Amino acid sequence: MTAPRDLADAQARLDATETALAGLVHENNELRAIIRRVREYAQLNQSIAEELRAIDRPYSALPYENAALTLERIIGDRP
Repeated sequence: MTAPRDLADAQARLDATETALAGLVHENNELRAIIRRVREYAQLNQSIAEELRAIDRPYSALPYENAALTLERIIGDRP
């Protein structure tokens, strides 16, 4: 039979582990939200570049396109 003290220690470790896991889940959700916002910003830059190309301003589009491609590479959307 297990002593009550061992059970209390095990419960305390379990509670600490659950708390740590909840913190990691929360942090993971925050990181996913950040990546989503970066992805949206990259898409916005790509859209601006496309609009500039459509009005015959290809050189003005380059900074937006380069920023979009760089962000996509950083977050792993492009090789």
